[in-house]
Amino acid sequence: MSSEVIEFFNVVFRFAHVIAAIMWIGDSLLFVWMEQNLIKDEKDPKSLGRMNMLHGGGVFYLQKRVLDPLNLPKPLHVFKWQSYTTWLTGFTLLVSTFYTRSGTLLLDPSKTDLVGWQASVISFVSLVLFWVIYDQVWQSPLKKYPVVAVGVLVAVFLLYANWINGFFNGRFVYLQLGVMLATTMTANVFLRIIPNQKKFMKELAEGKPHNLEYGRQAKLRSMMNHYVTFPVIFLMLSSHAPVTYGDDHNLLIMCIIIFGLVVIKWMMNLYHSFSEWVYVAIATFVLCTFGVVGVKSLPAPITEGPPMSAMAESGQKVFNNKGCMACHQPVDSSIAPSLHGLYMTERELATGEMILADEAYIEESILYSNKKVAKGYAPAMPGFAGVLSDEEVAELTEYIKFLAQN
Repeated sequence: MSSEVIEFFNVVFRFAHVIAAIMWIGDSLLFVWMEQNLIKDEKDPKSLGRMNMLHGGGVFYLQKRVLDPLNLPKPLHVFKWQSYTTWLTGFTLLVSTFYTRSGTLLLDPSKTDLVGWQASVISFVSLVLFWVIYDQVWQSPLKKYPVVAVGVLVAVFLLYANWINGFFNGRFVYLQLGVMLATTMTANVFLRIIPNQKKFMKELAEGKPHNLEYGRQAKLRSMMNHYVTFPVIFLMLSSHAPVTYGDDHNLLIMCIIIFGLVVIKWMMNLYHSFSEWVYVAIATFVLCTFGVVGVKSLPAPITEGPPMSAMAESGQKVFNNKGCMACHQPVDSSIAPSLHGLYMTERELATGEMILADEAYIEESILYSNKKVAKGYAPAMPGFAGVLSDEEVAELTEYIKFLAQN
């Protein structure tokens, strides 16, 4: 199969993945919103809450109630395929895009000597092991103490993040953590929420009373899914934000952002019962924003090798903040060539011409990237003429020259 056909199918799966994810997360937000805003009906002991919703020119009456085994509702809509489709398409993309090129898109050669297949195995096994740990915590006595259970899982999550940050590149660290959380969410649906719903529906069909405990267990898992939706969205879309994952303190930035997103989601859920929710949400956003800015102003960790000039340091910030590092990894990949060791070397262009990668070539490639494309690569890099100032181009060039020494 040609590379063009493979890339087309990647586009198809990516589109399906995004659509399914929108539907799944939309369901989660809507159903939890309804749970939080149900009005108790004291006159009806079988009612767990009710509400009226105006939409599309009409009023929808919603009621959550204890079911009567002799009067089961039909048809009954079950929401599960949005979750399954999201995970299946996402995992397909993970394999086709990353596992097939794990040596270049997963690893950071400046951190590790691991080879590609080892990185893929670590990534996949982690998805399974984190689910097992997560599930065991919520089946243990800790489930009676949700704050403690969440604390344990957060500690495991952060220890794991710190570990993989020692060999994965920053971009894939974020993506791996997002895939791990998303896998846990789908496993919750497939292995816990839907089976519990099937259990009480089976008992009802047999004439037994509605067992609310199954519903409480399913609701607990559903709420856990709900509170990580915002963090998962951030992690999965983080490849568009190299200013976060590309920073030397990427894990600290991630922690601040995830904490802020969870608190804001919590406030959104409390807006009927806590009148100051919007002020807390805004304050959280402002404080987390200042926190990220503060972290980005911290000095980079001291590393071995020749010292970097002030101009090269500024160029490194441009390189990280403008997204260059998303494609230009420490080693050549199928997406873009590495810039390490590029300066003053002979390069073959797509036209077959040989050219010296001197300052003039580097500056021209930054500003007008498609004029001289390296052999084996598509003219996919955007030109930065009019985007970067002359000073930024000079700083970026100085940083690329520095990379020739490392």
